[in-house]
Amino acid sequence: MKRILLLALVLAGLFVRPAFAEYSGDQQVREFIPCIAGIWVDEAGHRQMHIFGGQDGINTFRITNIRDWQGNSQDGSAVITVMEKRGSREMSVAYHRDGDDSWLLLDGRLKVVPEQQEKIHAESVGGVMLDMPLMKLLRLYGPPTDYLEEADTQALCGVSSYAWYYRSEGWLVTFDPSSGTVDRIFLFPGSSKFLDRAVLNCDSPLERFAGLYGLHKTPAPGDVFHLGQQEYLSFAGYPGYICLSIYDN
Repeated sequence: MKRILLLALVLAGLFVRPAFAEYSGDQQVREFIPCIAGIWVDEAGHRQMHIFGGQDGINTFRITNIRDWQGNSQDGSAVITVMEKRGSREMSVAYHRDGDDSWLLLDGRLKVVPEQQEKIHAESVGGVMLDMPLMKLLRLYGPPTDYLEEADTQALCGVSSYAWYYRSEGWLVTFDPSSGTVDRIFLFPGSSKFLDRAVLNCDSPLERFAGLYGLHKTPAPGDVFHLGQQEYLSFAGYPGYICLSIYDN
């Protein structure tokens, strides 16, 4: 039922453009949004993006402005301004609309295509899944103890990314900069959170990971294992942390 409702919203955005007038005074924004509206994922099925009009915007981040729009409703490009938790930022968008062959290119780096079926996740942490939108995480757990900029995250766990650090619970999430979705979940020693499927964390004996996930060997520092669904469990920073990630490194 949820997917049917989302599809109905997309179709409303495509064919009833005045529906966006309630939220935006910018006619060009209202006309542009149907060109990119839909439910999108990257080519591995990650970084799910819900793009609709008005206050929903991109994963609930409002689209406030557009400039340099070239093309038509099927093919084109523009630079949009998105109001995120960290403030407003510009994002370049190129688009091609042709049924299942449609695509968007965001920031010149992230290509997304129409979602064909709901994502099945191999693992999660405390109900938080990879590809979860930032605002959904906020609704589940509230604001973090610390908002980390790229340099701070690099110093703590070796990746240059904006992150939310729930320090008292011993876990941290990073976000893809274009989609605003969770791309890594770190568990530190002493964390109160666990990998939901296996009920393991950074304090668990390593041989239990091998048994519960059916790994070909007992994990060692530096190892990365594919859990399925293009999701990976990394021991690259063990014993300082383990990481559930969409990346294979």
